[in-house]
Amino acid sequence: MAIDKKRLFYRLKFYGFGFGLGCIAVWATLYNGRDERSSWLPEGRVLQFLEKTDISISEQLKCELSCEGIPENFMDSTFWVNAEVDFDLSATKRKPCPEHYIKSKLKDGREVAVFIENCETCFDCEGEGVASLRSFENITQKPKACDC
Repeated sequence: MAIDKKRLFYRLKFYGFGFGLGCIAVWATLYNGRDERSSWLPEGRVLQFLEKTDISISEQLKCELSCEGIPENFMDSTFWVNAEVDFDLSATKRKPCPEHYIKSKLKDGREVAVFIENCETCFDCEGEGVASLRSFENITQKPKACDC
C-alpha cells in the first residue's frame, strides 16, 4: 500500500488552512486590541469587577492604613495593574458574598495583600455590585504599632 504524496500534501494543506483560520478567530475574539487584563479567565473577571466597584473601607481599617502611611485611595490604577488573585487563600465558595485575597504593589513599590468581600447582586447590571475591604496586610514592612 503506497502513500500518494499529492493526496497527503493536499490534506496537510487543507488541515493547515483550517488551523490557521481557527488561530486567527481565537486571536480576534480574545486578544485583539485589548490593553486591559483579559476578562475571560476567573482572575480577570474578579479584578475587572472589583476595579469598577466602589470598595468601602471600615473606620478600623482606615485607622490601620493611616498608621502604615498608606492613603485610603491606594487601590488606584497601579494597584489593579499589578494585582493577582490567590484563589487558594480566597473563600470563593462562600455565599452570598465570596472573599478574595489579592496581592499587589503600590505606587511607591510596597507590596500589600488585601481581603475584599465581593457581593455581586446582578452579573450583567451596571452598578449592582458591593465590595468591602475586610483586612489589609503590608507584606514589604513589619506592621507598625497602632492604637486602632
